[in-house]
Amino acid sequence: MKTIINMKKCCHIVLLVMFSSLFLTVSYAQSRKFKNGKVNASDYFEELNFEFEKNKIIIPVEIEGKTYRFLVDTGAPNIISKEVFELIKPKNAMTLTASDANDINQKLDIVTVKSIKLGTLEFKNFSALVYDLNGSEIFKCFGIDGFIGSNMLRHSIIQIDAKKKTLIITDRIKRLNLDKKQSKKIKLINNQSSPYVWIKVSGKDEGKELVLIDTGKGGLYDISKNNYNIFKTKDIYNDIGTSDGASSLSLFGEVPINNQTRVHLPKLVINDFEIKDIITHTTKGDKSKVGSQLLNYGIMTIDYKNKRFYFNSDMDSLDSEGDFGFTQTIKNNTLVIGYVWDKNLKDKISYGDEILAINGVEVNKTSICDYIVKASVLKTLDSTTMKVKNKKGEILNLRIERKPLSLIFNNFNIN
Repeated sequence: MKTIINMKKCCHIVLLVMFSSLFLTVSYAQSRKFKNGKVNASDYFEELNFEFEKNKIIIPVEIEGKTYRFLVDTGAPNIISKEVFELIKPKNAMTLTASDANDINQKLDIVTVKSIKLGTLEFKNFSALVYDLNGSEIFKCFGIDGFIGSNMLRHSIIQIDAKKKTLIITDRIKRLNLDKKQSKKIKLINNQSSPYVWIKVSGKDEGKELVLIDTGKGGLYDISKNNYNIFKTKDIYNDIGTSDGASSLSLFGEVPINNQTRVHLPKLVINDFEIKDIITHTTKGDKSKVGSQLLNYGIMTIDYKNKRFYFNSDMDSLDSEGDFGFTQTIKNNTLVIGYVWDKNLKDKISYGDEILAINGVEVNKTSICDYIVKASVLKTLDSTTMKVKNKKGEILNLRIERKPLSLIFNNFNIN
């Protein structure tokens, strides 16, 4: 039985702060090191509780007797902070060049961590990159010490239940009582073992797209600009605007200004799970992604061992929300305007304009983490007032109404 969510009755959630996942790529020869490691158990079944902050999965991890906070990111390899590196002093360090989700390059050390424990389950001799997480405007706010990536999960099956906030790791699919007929094949791409699955996209025409299942990405679905250009030969996506700006921070810093297209997708099908009337926008690169917002709608199982993907939902509908017509991001530790989609706002605000206050509450650098980690204050509002300083230094007081999705569609003759 198919589960359907109608986004006209549901939502296009504008997160207060948008930032990209940690999807990383390295050269083939260098990335072979990510094939190291083994699970020090067989017939295992471990259940962990996790925090779910801004659609980020944060679990407790034990290294050399000390407990740390790690983010589960299927779009990345293992990462440890510089602080963890200094404490455990792993050997066999080498340097490689990594590219993040926005094709920004940086040289990182890669090391072998002798033992990482998730609950009682021990993972031995897995590779990890070393990165200064506390030097990041985003990740220091989450207080995390590293990432559990797909290279460490590739021997296992993981099941994520955001409602219960539990993550199960096992090597026996039968212990999860799943129906294989309700699953799809996945491809584990590159030596990082990143999980990809085919999804269906449809408007007047239909198509298929191979997307990364990326639990490090907080949103629902982003289409890469490369894939979008390929789909232009078919009548699937509806253009509903363009904007110059940036809506995210990446692992290696600020994303350059770029031009992206806002699109309406009439129907997205992930396994048998249908979502109608999605509003999203193109992103840089050639990797489209399905992110961890999907976890709000059901239970996800990534079977790395047998290369299958499951998604089970009992949801029928969601409450209506809408769209304010712009996004927000962080620049120089300051909350700023990201992309501006609404035509009526484009002559008032633009990328980089500083947001000084929202609904009378001042935004300042000491509280910037509240805007990054906590749920969006805009999420439940029909209107908002903002004090914005533009590039000329002028202070603007704006009242912005939430625009229903039906009005967005009508403005572009979308039925």
